Amino acid sequence: MFRALLPLLLVTALAAQATTRPAKPYPPEGIGSIRVPVAVVIYNPVLEAEGGRKLTEVLRWQDPDRLTERLVRVTREASAGFVNYEVVARIEVDACPPFVSGFRYDDAGILQAVRTQKWIQGDRASYAAIFAENGIRELIRTKDVREVWLWGSPGFHWDEYAMHIPDRDRRLPPTENPWFYRPYDIPDVGRTIWVMGFSYERGEGEMLESYGHRVEGILSLAIAGGVWDTKRDDPWNRFTRVDKDHPGGSHVGSVHYAPNSKSDYDWGNPRYVSTYALDWRHYPDLKGTQVIMNCYDGWGPDIAVHHRWWLSLLPKAPGKTRHGWNNWWIYIADFDRSGL
Repeated sequence: MFRALLPLLLVTALAAQATTRPAKPYPPEGIGSIRVPVAVVIYNPVLEAEGGRKLTEVLRWQDPDRLTERLVRVTREASAGFVNYEVVARIEVDACPPFVSGFRYDDAGILQAVRTQKWIQGDRASYAAIFAENGIRELIRTKDVREVWLWGSPGFHWDEYAMHIPDRDRRLPPTENPWFYRPYDIPDVGRTIWVMGFSYERGEGEMLESYGHRVEGILSLAIAGGVWDTKRDDPWNRFTRVDKDHPGGSHVGSVHYAPNSKSDYDWGNPRYVSTYALDWRHYPDLKGTQVIMNCYDGWGPDIAVHHRWWLSLLPKAPGKTRHGWNNWWIYIADFDRSGL
């Protein structure tokens, strides 16, 4: 009986020890910092038939300004001060965004679509038209804007993240994964431009998930050669390993999968696993150290807690190896200076 209890006691002791380990960003010296100017564009129509209230007010949705401030703070903390987003232009539009076909919801149309959950299909928001009507090219020229953060309603049909990288076929490897780089009508402005597509119906967790998918896409391209397959032995594919696919050998996981997740979005799983997750605070000098952890030791069970934890463990060390920059935030937020 006593022998049978030994493995359980050992796991319990290790788990208790793991709870005392701080899951904080590893702040190395020498990575410096960058300023990233952002234009925030909020499509939030005023509904005269609803007493002149904005769409967000009528439907009691989130405050996009508060969420924007939250993203600025989370990315600064997760990158150990390297990424400093600065909102240099805030534009609020009393309308719904233009679509590629020329269609545009009017006030009554968008309210009905939201309430019935019936959306225009086969069409999507036009980035080119959004840039044109909000003077984004001029903001790029005069205020050095490098990113555009769009806020709007469900049904506006923009993607979580989009980007235009000039000469991308030369700079980036080919990929069979359509999520990493899809064609958009984003104008060529002579530099890499990111366009985030957020929903003010949702909260911090979903906003960070959109940003996290951007991270997954660009790192799969920049570090892993356009292939996301955790059986491959490169830093990105090792970083994203989970116990489900690599029993006893999980690392940090992905946006959808914590180290111990059994399925998508299973961030609150209390099952203990042995993981190399915290070892990534020392990248590229990985120690091969494992700890016993579950969701309550750092990554959950809440969506926003998990995503902040995941972002905080992205490498941010000085220097380079044969795999590229040791500070992965260069690819995420300063791509044109990455050398790719």
